[in-house]
Amino acid sequence: MFTWLCNKLNVTQDDAFISYRYVANYLNGDGLVFNIGERIEGITNFAWTMLLIFLGTLGLDFIGLSKFIGFLMGCGTVAVTYYLALRVFGEDDRLFAAAATFLVGMNQSLAHWSPAGLETAAFSFLAVLSLYLYLRRSWMLIFTLVMAVGARPEGAVLTGILIVIEVIEQRQLPRFTLICAVAAFVLSLPFVGFKLAYYGSILPNPFYAKTSFDLDQLSNGVEYVVRFFKHYGFYGLGLIVPLLFLDRLNRAARAVWLYLLIYVVYILVIGGDVLKVHRFFLPLFGANAILILLALRFPVRKLIQIRRTLVLAIVVIPLVALTWILPKDWVDKYNSSERAFTHKMKFKAERMLESDSTNFSVAVATIGIFGYELLGHEIIDLLGLTDSTIARYSEEPIPGMETTWKEQKHNTKYLLTRAPDYIMFSTGIKPSAPAERALLLYRQFMDSYRTVGWFYPHPSFPERGVISIAFKRRHPIVGDIVPVYPVEYVQEYKLALDAHTKSDHKTAIRHYNRAMRASPRPYYAYLIYQRCFSQMMEGQIMESMAALNVLVQMDSTVFEAHMDLYRLARAMNDSAKAATHERWLKELVPWYWPRVYRRTEELLKQRR
Repeated sequence: MFTWLCNKLNVTQDDAFISYRYVANYLNGDGLVFNIGERIEGITNFAWTMLLIFLGTLGLDFIGLSKFIGFLMGCGTVAVTYYLALRVFGEDDRLFAAAATFLVGMNQSLAHWSPAGLETAAFSFLAVLSLYLYLRRSWMLIFTLVMAVGARPEGAVLTGILIVIEVIEQRQLPRFTLICAVAAFVLSLPFVGFKLAYYGSILPNPFYAKTSFDLDQLSNGVEYVVRFFKHYGFYGLGLIVPLLFLDRLNRAARAVWLYLLIYVVYILVIGGDVLKVHRFFLPLFGANAILILLALRFPVRKLIQIRRTLVLAIVVIPLVALTWILPKDWVDKYNSSERAFTHKMKFKAERMLESDSTNFSVAVATIGIFGYELLGHEIIDLLGLTDSTIARYSEEPIPGMETTWKEQKHNTKYLLTRAPDYIMFSTGIKPSAPAERALLLYRQFMDSYRTVGWFYPHPSFPERGVISIAFKRRHPIVGDIVPVYPVEYVQEYKLALDAHTKSDHKTAIRHYNRAMRASPRPYYAYLIYQRCFSQMMEGQIMESMAALNVLVQMDSTVFEAHMDLYRLARAMNDSAKAATHERWLKELVPWYWPRVYRRTEELLKQRR
């Protein structure tokens, strides 16, 4: 069942391509870096990346093997859960252990992450194996802790949790876990020394980019934890019921319960994860399933074996069904959106390479597959994952700037000082992330950058699609880089674009007008254009056309305005004006002109 699920949900996570870019740069002789010449540790899976480098050095397909090894680690998580469950239930209740294992094998989140190319399943396997080795008092725990710390920084948290468990259980100095921790630390010293010497820091750069420790982070953590218990935890059944019988639990059961509790508190405090599908909970799926079955065993523990087996069979069937049903829509939604997103970002990178032969630089909020496809080009991460200045010297949150993004850090002045050739928003022309919205406060961005676009066809209907947008620097960045536009303007502009996306152009026009009232002059060129487009969609053709003509006289680099005016001129049989806008389109977006021409001819034919 787990293999079938992995095949069904098989996707390569965009973040995995960050590691792949590090690997590719190293194999190309450019060092263990994201951008050539910048020694910044923008990965949180050092040992995993080293493994991929080793495979690549052998000439093997490190991307394909990263997915296959992740799948094997997911299988390992399922397998170790069974042996961990036996420590809790004992040999006489193997069916309970098997039932708990089956819940993990049916876990769609584990199946989503295992072949995703990241270290997630490997760390999950090492965490569950470490808990099992702790219960066995096996000195092999030293080596699993070393590997866990190398796989993810949370390996240190895992070590701390095991120490706390032994303190609570033994109520004395935790000799076993302390010896294992010290030994693991000594074995990790070369790893620590390399990071200090090469990157100048022990903690990876994403730690600084993602960590804030504020009330918003705590709120995010609560939301993240509640969703997990709603989808897989049966609303805390495995934590609450064993607590009522805590004094009757055996040592293994108490350790598993403490492990789940402390780890959940840790996830809550750090604010959960920006990536969906319960990624941070993978090391807990086994413990959670075991405790759920343990909670169900308490009422039937005194029944004879055959009756307990019957009750178990009756109860496990709906449990398995709920494990499938409750998270299914959530997992399917983000699994399919990840497929679509990576496909679109790969398309953008390929089109950008085709249309621009220079050694251009790009600033973007989602750097995974886009950065991997643009090896050798400088990629600036708007969120700071691979940029130490943005991560460590973020600007203060902008009062009144509302956003659903959890990644709040940005440094717009620094970004504009670097003057990247392109800036890409995660949702096309619409600014969503705080780092994207903050750009609209600065005249330098609005004066210097203009859009370019490529036709992105619908996967199932190639003739349908959307314009995939990037902002290209058309003019030099000059003057003092200080915010001059009000937050209200940005908020209203974003609300207008949201309404535009829903084809609610009346509402869009209302918000565009409010944005104009809040904005100092000159107005942002795309605020004018987007308002004209919505007016055109509402049938205000002549008014829109007049405003578009004024716009292109003021700023001839807005290709969308030339596109609309070309179509209007053709519809009015004004060949002279059509020829003028055709020349501009061929200059600004020559690769897009054939699509504009073909689509215009189709529309004119339909009209006739």
